Amino acid sequence: MKNGKFGCALWGCGWVASGHIAAYLKNQDCQLIGIGSRRRESVQAKIAEFGLHDIKVYEKFDDILNDSSVDIVSICTPNDLHAAEAMAAARAGKQIFLEKPAAVSPEELDELTRVIDEYHTKTVMGLVLRFNPISQLQRRLIAEGELGNILLANVDYWFGRERGGWMREKSRSGGAFVLGGCHSVDIARYLLNSDIVAVRGDAVKAGSWYDYAPVETAQVRFANGAKGVFSCSLVGHVPYTANTHIIGDKGSIMNDRFYLEKFKEQKEFFQIDTGVKKTGDVYGHPFPALLEHFVGCLQQDKDSEHNVASAVNSHKACFAITRSAAGNGEWIEL
Repeated sequence: MKNGKFGCALWGCGWVASGHIAAYLKNQDCQLIGIGSRRRESVQAKIAEFGLHDIKVYEKFDDILNDSSVDIVSICTPNDLHAAEAMAAARAGKQIFLEKPAAVSPEELDELTRVIDEYHTKTVMGLVLRFNPISQLQRRLIAEGELGNILLANVDYWFGRERGGWMREKSRSGGAFVLGGCHSVDIARYLLNSDIVAVRGDAVKAGSWYDYAPVETAQVRFANGAKGVFSCSLVGHVPYTANTHIIGDKGSIMNDRFYLEKFKEQKEFFQIDTGVKKTGDVYGHPFPALLEHFVGCLQQDKDSEHNVASAVNSHKACFAITRSAAGNGEWIEL
């Protein structure tokens, strides 16, 4: 730290990096030391976008790891690089703000969690839906028993747009649920505060843009006895849509609409407006709140409850859905 501020650096200057940069610039306890990427033009684009001056430009990831002024490193590179880079950062003594997914295979994920544990690294995952006010409200109502016993959780991630480069490749992206649907899988597990214990998947190979099936569905079993129905589509004429529907024996949720037994006079769902619009744009995601949480944890010298370990079950569910869908749709226990 310098002058009471955490020195922060970012590696990987794609679309999602803008969410990280904006969060660092907004946080009074952080100083953005520098940014870097494998492509220099990407770095220059971010410098121009945010009017960044007097910051370092890193040409190699090792330059960040060897910079003693850097306390926190954001990793925003393609999915298949996340695990290896996060392990290198852990070994270099950095704290890590890691974009999702943490890895693209169960083996990578296990190795990453082992290294993080070995080096006592503090981490936070970029699973930003957890920090949406509506998600916080939903989780609180479920925890307080307002929905009673949860029977069914239905989540969807739909976002039809052309994703270029590495996102078209299964080996680099991890597949549909790993690339995008992991947000919805994770929010279901997070809201119910219950691990996913078994999944079965199915898929549709639509078009030729992706070398993998861009549409996946799943049936899910939770440890608390609830069932789940999940869907993910990277294609189709559909805007960003992240549905969260939860049915309990005392109440139900349809996104920002609620139907609760405690309100006896209620005849239909009522709506609660938290002032946040659902958007697929990183500029509308709650990265500042996520970073503020992580900085608060570091100031108290404790790890985040939203760390890599907290997302292991969600990741392994995504891996298993894709594996089941590529096979015969068999049930896979986690």
